[in-house]
Amino acid sequence: MAQMSPFQLSVLKTPETANLALLGARGGGKTTAAVLLALRHVQQYGEDASVLIVRRTFRSLSQFEDEMLSLLGAVSGGAHSFNRAEHIARFNGATIELSAIEDQRGYDRLQGKSYTLIIVDEVTQYPSERLLRLLRSNLRGPGHVPTRVVYCGNPGGPLHGRIYERHVRGRRSHVPYELELADSDETETWITINSGPADNPFIDTQAYIRRLREACHGDPVRLQQWLFGSWEQGSGLMWPMFDSSVHVISWDAPVDPDQFVPRVGIDFGLSAPSCAHLGIRAKRDLTFPDGRRLPRDSVIVVDEVSDVIWQDDNLNTSSEWGPDRLAERVASMCANHGVHRPSGVVDNYRGIQGDDVINVMRQTGQFWNLTLPKKGRRAERWALMGSMLTAATEQNPSRPHLFVSERCKFLIHAIGNSVRDEKDPDDVADTPHCPDHPLDSCTYMLAEQRVQRVTSSRLVGVY
Repeated sequence: MAQMSPFQLSVLKTPETANLALLGARGGGKTTAAVLLALRHVQQYGEDASVLIVRRTFRSLSQFEDEMLSLLGAVSGGAHSFNRAEHIARFNGATIELSAIEDQRGYDRLQGKSYTLIIVDEVTQYPSERLLRLLRSNLRGPGHVPTRVVYCGNPGGPLHGRIYERHVRGRRSHVPYELELADSDETETWITINSGPADNPFIDTQAYIRRLREACHGDPVRLQQWLFGSWEQGSGLMWPMFDSSVHVISWDAPVDPDQFVPRVGIDFGLSAPSCAHLGIRAKRDLTFPDGRRLPRDSVIVVDEVSDVIWQDDNLNTSSEWGPDRLAERVASMCANHGVHRPSGVVDNYRGIQGDDVINVMRQTGQFWNLTLPKKGRRAERWALMGSMLTAATEQNPSRPHLFVSERCKFLIHAIGNSVRDEKDPDDVADTPHCPDHPLDSCTYMLAEQRVQRVTSSRLVGVY
């Protein structure tokens, strides 16, 4: 084997029956460790071994390919072959296949194939776990060959939140833990191992850190991720300032009309989920029970209603509530907080028979007033939300804050995991794992609650 760092040696010492999550900052040697695992696997099991290494795009895969071939040449002494057209290396009777899997069509090329080791590099760049689960279905081999999955990744990217929840939060490096298999009562063993530039003796650490700082262009969140492997905030996220310990609160008090103005924001969907949020705006400066200030015009999102069907890899399916049922559920939610016949805004939709959602909901008699939302550009609504979240983080007493009740599960997930659209960085990417429906309903409400303060002066004199 090639010369290895202590981190890479520790990776090779893990039990082959455990899956691995090699995570952390850039420059820690995670990719090299994964390649070394693959080479040891094919050396040990020969023709019974079959390795698949995937990245999301061909561009990033080509960089990986060069590193793997260099290590393979050092290990095999040249006794290997590589088909560049098929991206398949052969050594010791085994195969190592490299593949770019970005969508269902990419995966279709692998259907029917079997692998004993699957390595997913840059795992956080995938938009959801759906493709990763499909890959897992190809994991099979002879009984004497242990099968395993290895994830390699840095903080940031579309799958940042999911990897954080499953493999980072509450996990200790090198300590095994159990995760439930999807649609099963069975569990599997995982081990998370963290690394960073300090764990890699084969690089000029100071020069590497200097290059990382330059590449971050003063972005403190990205620097924390790339340099220190911080998972607390996500690069590429639409709202990296969102911090559940700051913005998510427990709220059980009934709405006091002397202190707050209640409004409802509703986003109606057909096969997609419908969402509604009750938000209350502070009429004046107030104080939370814990002593934190709530500046005038701050908003608390008190509760939500949605017909989303919760699935790990797809939150874009629903129970398909009609507008009348949605109206009843929204009115019931508001009544639970002491708000009867609320006013609000609803994104309209005209059915095949010409029925307007807004008119159907009005006819239920559950609302005092329903109007169309002040849509404008989506980017403006996202910016408003970001401004209010930032003000809350900074505890700025002169700007409105935004807080979300812990009841708002769908909204919290969306704010914490939404990433920027690659084609339009000012907009969110609408992915199955993190659809934008709760964001729309919430920001419709925020735009309705927004108060434009007008200052006036008096001119005295002759004119």
